[in-house]
Amino acid sequence: MDIEEHHTGFDGKYWQVHKFGGTSVADASCFTKVARIIEEQIGIDHDNIINHDVNAQQNAASTSTIDTNLAVIVSAMGGKPKVTDLLLKSVSAAASRNEQEVDASLQFIQEKHNACLEALFG
Repeated sequence: MDIEEHHTGFDGKYWQVHKFGGTSVADASCFTKVARIIEEQIGIDHDNIINHDVNAQQNAASTSTIDTNLAVIVSAMGGKPKVTDLLLKSVSAAASRNEQEVDASLQFIQEKHNACLEALFG
């Protein structure tokens, strides 16, 4: 879910805060959608990135964020199973001294993140 708020903060500047988590960051395609939302907010034209038009990118970014700072918060990946649930499961397993279950949960989390990174960055 994308939650947008404006907060006055450091040096009296406005902060635009976006928080993404769960199903909005469940896999690589979801992260791509999040990136597009952020690019739109800061005035980056994705077509210029693809065409390597650095000057157009810099001009768009410099005019769109003059008085506003941007904060992006990304929490645990969703999907099935949810990363938060796996983390809680691993903590419970660790409390029970079940190393095999801890390792399995953490391994799955690592594989899920690695698959996402591979899909995004090759």
